[in-house]
Amino acid sequence: MTGTPSLLPSFDSVSHPDDIGRLADLLVEAGLETLELSNQDGSRLFIRVSQPQSVQDERPSSSLHTGTPTHVHDTTVSVKTPYFGLLSYTHPLREEPFAPVGSTVQRSDVVALLTLETLQIPVLAGADGEVMEVTAQAGALVGFGTEIMKIRPISI
Repeated sequence: MTGTPSLLPSFDSVSHPDDIGRLADLLVEAGLETLELSNQDGSRLFIRVSQPQSVQDERPSSSLHTGTPTHVHDTTVSVKTPYFGLLSYTHPLREEPFAPVGSTVQRSDVVALLTLETLQIPVLAGADGEVMEVTAQAGALVGFGTEIMKIRPISI
């Protein structure tokens, strides 16, 4: 589209921290959490931002990926993937899972990893509670927003 100004700077020119900060601001405004840019030379820029709680509360539950009620009357919270990749419930250097069924997790705990080439993306619990069920198989290639486990929230 010629004549239309671009919101995003050319990746070849993103070298100044102000440009990266502007991209992060655009992600927050759009209600998104990640952006990955790459160029023909193989360079990549991956930006991940945390959304303010008020923005997270306003988004529809289908777009949330960390912890969302599965139904209004359901007492569990779905943990959904923020990206796509190969799913792992364990750290590559350890044997024990991040959050096995029956374990207690906090909202910001890593419960799984998504691996895409050499990039590893953490999947966060999204709610304080007890892991009730693992719904996706380790080693599976999962897409954005795939439910991987259910957590029963703990009321404080």
